[in-house]
Amino acid sequence: MKNQYYRTFIGLPVQVGTDLLEARHQLMTSLEGERISWVDPKRFHITLRFLGDTRLPDVDRIGQALAKGRFLTHATSVPVTGLGSFGPRKKPRVIWIGFGREEWFSRLKEGVDSILEECGFPKQEQAFTAHLTLGRIRSLGDLSRYYEIMEGMKANSYEVVWFDRLIYYRSILGTRGPEYIKLAETLFKKA
Repeated sequence: MKNQYYRTFIGLPVQVGTDLLEARHQLMTSLEGERISWVDPKRFHITLRFLGDTRLPDVDRIGQALAKGRFLTHATSVPVTGLGSFGPRKKPRVIWIGFGREEWFSRLKEGVDSILEECGFPKQEQAFTAHLTLGRIRSLGDLSRYYEIMEGMKANSYEVVWFDRLIYYRSILGTRGPEYIKLAETLFKKA
């Protein structure tokens, strides 16, 4: 058991409303023919920390530490701020939506990092931006058209998303996309 691993991450489940699902559908339709792997809305989440291959004894320890929830924040609603993409301008890799309330996400991320540090996982020195991945770009046939569509969609009004829990996930990679299994769940305090 000591040498067995789970691929794990800590995240916030995201349930979006009809406005965002409609915007996603519009984006998918507009970019039809491009090589983009769209994320299934049932798998929507914000990754706070990707741990990768995690030894089973560590999985148990992390799950128990997170379940205690001593760092937790209050459940809150957060506005969606718009659409963007990660990667070089000539080769974008990820289509995402962003969120307001950056200070709320930063405090939550710091709490998660503190728990993980106590469990033997050092803090990462990379910047954190809360985002929801809508699609992963494999290749684009028409880069200028892609940016025209993205710019046109930025003007759309979006919605507010409610966050009330943190989940420690196991990710199992498969041909139809990853499967996420809940290892531990921590509910946020009610406001």
